[in-house]
Amino acid sequence: MQTIKVPLLRLWYKYKLFVETNTRGTAENAKEDITYWREKLFTNFIIYFWPISLIVFIPGVIIGIEQGYIFMSVFGIIAGILIFIIVFSNEINLLFRKAFVVAIIYCLAIVLLISLGSFGPGLIYLFGMSVFITLTFKQRAAYWSVALNLFICILCGLIIGFNLFNSPLIKQYNIGNWTAVSSNLIFLNLVSVVLISNTIEGFETAIINKLRLQSELNIETVKRIRGSQLLKESEGHYKSLFFQNPSPMWVLDAETLKFLQVNDATLNKYGYTNEEFMHMTLEDIRQGKNNQTIGEKINNNLQSDKPVNNITSLHRKKNQEQFYVEVTFNTILFKGRKAILIIARDMTEQINYIEAIEKQNAKLQDIAYMQSHDVRAPLVRIMGLVDLMNKNNDEIPDPELLSYLDQSAQDLDNVIRKITDKVG
Repeated sequence: MQTIKVPLLRLWYKYKLFVETNTRGTAENAKEDITYWREKLFTNFIIYFWPISLIVFIPGVIIGIEQGYIFMSVFGIIAGILIFIIVFSNEINLLFRKAFVVAIIYCLAIVLLISLGSFGPGLIYLFGMSVFITLTFKQRAAYWSVALNLFICILCGLIIGFNLFNSPLIKQYNIGNWTAVSSNLIFLNLVSVVLISNTIEGFETAIINKLRLQSELNIETVKRIRGSQLLKESEGHYKSLFFQNPSPMWVLDAETLKFLQVNDATLNKYGYTNEEFMHMTLEDIRQGKNNQTIGEKINNNLQSDKPVNNITSLHRKKNQEQFYVEVTFNTILFKGRKAILIIARDMTEQINYIEAIEKQNAKLQDIAYMQSHDVRAPLVRIMGLVDLMNKNNDEIPDPELLSYLDQSAQDLDNVIRKITDKVG
């Protein structure tokens, strides 16, 4: 039993694969599209159509031939062959193949209805085809199928009324009975089409909403991914600018002024370790009278969020060596809390240079004063004595004038020595 079942299953899977391959539509990979499900339904219809139709078709043809329904039997054979040829022709558009199957089955239904009357499956085929069209075609085609069924029912009514084709319908129905039967068929047909169409429309709306939501979600996901990437890049830039900056930089808690993070330049400049800094505040490295001013500037920065630049402060290292720095700081968010980012620049050389220039200027001012006062007094005396001596050319120089001249020269020499000492 097992040896029989396995080959049958293999044969069935090969058959399914053959049908699916040859009835594959354009929406194969778009399962969110309603067209995919319509084409999938057509494929499943063909998969089960052939095995079931062979079970019913072969005995029906044989019985039909035995009972004299030669035309109906031959038409059924031709219809089956045409359906097989057209359905598995990949060169033909799938929509045309679907329409061809519907047309052939409709023709078969008309033949069965005229040949067998109500005892045949003709009316069932009409109703079934309308449902099939509703499921596999667009909504407009479904309502056209109802109109086509109505037209076929009217055609059968004309056959009954005018006794055409010697159809069994003439014996089974009169115009009144057929009108009742056909109107009920059209009523059930229309109700089925409306219900199925509304269900499919709701299904399609749900798919569209799902796609829209999924698209919005994808867009939001892409935005978040991009935002995350930008954030990572920003964090990378911050770390690069912070830790690799040659100037000392640190982050302080906005309330306690406790160190939250320092860069390598700060460790090298101040001599503390990173662990020591994490237990310190800004007050531990500041020294001088300007501490209160910087505290006020920090408070103003916290209130206005505006950066503060070029504030000079006196700091001290771990070895108590003092040096001047120029600090720039601004408010930032650090790990979800308000903090202050400070950049410090060593100003010791500049300040020492300025102090040296100021001392030199003071010396130059002293020299200028000495030139205008101390040097000029003995120089004026010498000039006056020399003038007196020139007026008395014939006389021996007065010893007292010579004494005054010598004293003034010595005074001038002393002043010049003082100037030389100041310059040196």
